Amino acid sequence: MKSVNPVCKFIGIFVPAILLAFFYRPALNLMVFAVCAVILLFSKIDLRKMGLFLIPVAVLAVGMFFTGYQFRSDAYIGAQTGLFTDEAVRNGLQLSSRILAFAGLGMLFVLTTDKTEFIQALQQQVKLPPKFAYGISAAWGMLPNMGLEYRKTRAAFRARGVRVGPVSPALLTPLLVKSVRWSEALAIAMESKGFGESKKRTRYRDMRPAAKDYAFAVSACALVVLGLVFVR
Repeated sequence: MKSVNPVCKFIGIFVPAILLAFFYRPALNLMVFAVCAVILLFSKIDLRKMGLFLIPVAVLAVGMFFTGYQFRSDAYIGAQTGLFTDEAVRNGLQLSSRILAFAGLGMLFVLTTDKTEFIQALQQQVKLPPKFAYGISAAWGMLPNMGLEYRKTRAAFRARGVRVGPVSPALLTPLLVKSVRWSEALAIAMESKGFGESKKRTRYRDMRPAAKDYAFAVSACALVVLGLVFVR
């Protein structure tokens, strides 16, 4: 999955997600989640990161299952009979399985796609304007520095014996000032290297899709359509 063109991968995941949003098929949703999980296991991703993603997904799916299980369409106030019927289980699965299906598709894209390659592919295949592509890439590049600076500022307050909350203005103001300085320095550096010129620029990496990339997008959409037809 990591070798698939990011734009084709996005189409092959986003279109099936849109199709699944219009139908309530618990069996199909669970199949989609299982297929995504198997593909992730064979994609040599960080299993710890995958586990961290699955924890809130599992909690939300269980919560939605019991919500649908308890408050189904045929329930009415004061009725306590029939809570263990097949209809109650199906109603819970309709809600929880959708969470699992969408989460599986999202993890399949996020955990197997390099963000820089995705922006480059959008710029080359979808003609994303360079100002947006460079801006998004620069923002992503600044996020690790912002996290490091946030931790340094908190450590400095603790060293002085000052207790501040996680979102205290005294803690966020220095981070905001440094972020503005970083953005100004980055803008000057990009302008000095000709990023603001309108002439055509060369590409360090050609993200042109291959036949297997188109095959993935088409086959993923086709499999979901077949699932909607045959899986009930």
